[in-house]
Amino acid sequence: MWLFTWMLSLLPDSVFVWITYMLFGLGLALYVASKLVSWIPVLLQYRLPAELGGVLLLIVGAYLFGVHDTEMTWQARVKEMEAKVAVAEAKAQQVNTVIQEKIVTRIKTIKETVYVNKEIVKEVAGTQLDNQCTLPKSTVVLHDSASRNEVARGPSSTDGTPSGIEAHRLLDRVIENYGACYENAEKLKAWQEWYRVQKQIFEEVK
Repeated sequence: MWLFTWMLSLLPDSVFVWITYMLFGLGLALYVASKLVSWIPVLLQYRLPAELGGVLLLIVGAYLFGVHDTEMTWQARVKEMEAKVAVAEAKAQQVNTVIQEKIVTRIKTIKETVYVNKEIVKEVAGTQLDNQCTLPKSTVVLHDSASRNEVARGPSSTDGTPSGIEAHRLLDRVIENYGACYENAEKLKAWQEWYRVQKQIFEEVK
């Protein structure tokens, strides 16, 4: 039966429905005819085959009606889901645009802050720091080790002799690092917001 149904499913929907109605109608006609031939003695021998054939065709027709109704229900459901997914994708794209604009604005603000602070160091604090502070080699070593997430080892980590590096350059690097840290934090917040909103949008599709 499933092979027969599969073969019919390959046909256009209108042809499938026409065949279903034809089988059901033929089965009904044979069944009714099997009851009428009992009144005609010469056709009495065909009564049982006509009745059995009619019942069989009625069963097949009813089965195909059920198959067609189920298929139509699934197709309607698929179209409904496709429409909902299309709406969800449109909302998701809008969210992407909003979050992208938000993160670009936040990062721009952070970069501007970093730039202003570095300009202040260059114009004012740099001269003061360089005049009042001399960076020992140990400071440079410890800073570089920390940037690599390593523990400073050896005599250089406690070497107090001057490094020859201006103090304002260290402050510049600290400002840059803090700025990068805030940028990463804003990106992480944006990803979290994106995931939360996208999850909510597509859960509503269900």
